[in-house]
This record gives sequence, C-alpha cells and structure tokens, in this order.
Amino acid sequence: MEKIKIGGILYHENLTMLCIQGLPHPHMDAEASILTEFGLHKVNIQFLVQLSDRCGQGQLTLAVARHDTQVAFDLLLRLQKQIGIGSAKLRLQVASLGIFGPDFRLRPGIAGNFLKCLNEQSIPIFAISTSVSTCSALIPESEASKARTALDAYFLLP
Repeated sequence: MEKIKIGGILYHENLTMLCIQGLPHPHMDAEASILTEFGLHKVNIQFLVQLSDRCGQGQLTLAVARHDTQVAFDLLLRLQKQIGIGSAKLRLQVASLGIFGPDFRLRPGIAGNFLKCLNEQSIPIFAISTSVSTCSALIPESEASKARTALDAYFLLP
C-alpha cells in the first residue's frame, strides 16, 4: 500500500475530557455560555465537538489541559442549574492525537485511513473531530506513544 502524504502529526498529552449532555436548544445559548465562561477563566479548550441528540438536546465533548480540570468542572457545576446542563462527566488521562494537511478537503478518505490506522492497533477512541485540514481523536494517554508510532508508520510525513 502506498503511504498517504500528510503535513504532520498533532499531539497533546495531559488532557482531561469533559462530556456535557442535556443542553437546552435550539439557539446554542448554553454552549455559548459555557465556552464564554471557560474563556473568562482562562481555560483553553484544546478539542471540541458539539452535536444535538435525537431529542434535540445539545452535547459537548471537549478537552482541557489537566491543570485546568478543577476550574473547568467547577464552572460546569456552577452553570448546571443556571443554563440547564443535564450532566457533566470527566475522563482523566486523555491525549489528543491528529494529523493535518495538505488539502484534506480535496482528498477523500483521509479520516477513514486515520481511524483505520488507530483501529489496527486497538487504540480506543473516545471522540473524533475533523476539519478541512485536520483529523483528530481523543484517546487514552497510556496509548498515545503507540498511536503516534502507528501514525508515523502509516502516513508519509515531510
């Protein structure tokens, strides 16, 4: 198999994943409030996925630096009744691993190959996010080195 050319690998350890469910919709006021509060308290979000479930409620999955975990969770608890958060759960010891460009938006199959590479190594995937230039996943921090080695072997790096 010919290796797929990518621009590089993105890699961040020492993260905590927060899963927030049951946000009222349809206007995304709750999501805006959460993200605004995080910003005001200098909590940097390093990974973010938002969706609506089949009942029309919002869900956020995000990752923050481990040292921001307590501040982030305290903010969510404070906002829970105010904005109607159904639940908020933490997953500790998470890493973000991804690949980037060039021109992913013009090259079908990149995300599938990224996930295939991780699946072939039995790397658990907690969340995925893609854009026109990146494919990223949240994985157990204990698997990050193995996953990075697999990506190095699977893709053609500059």
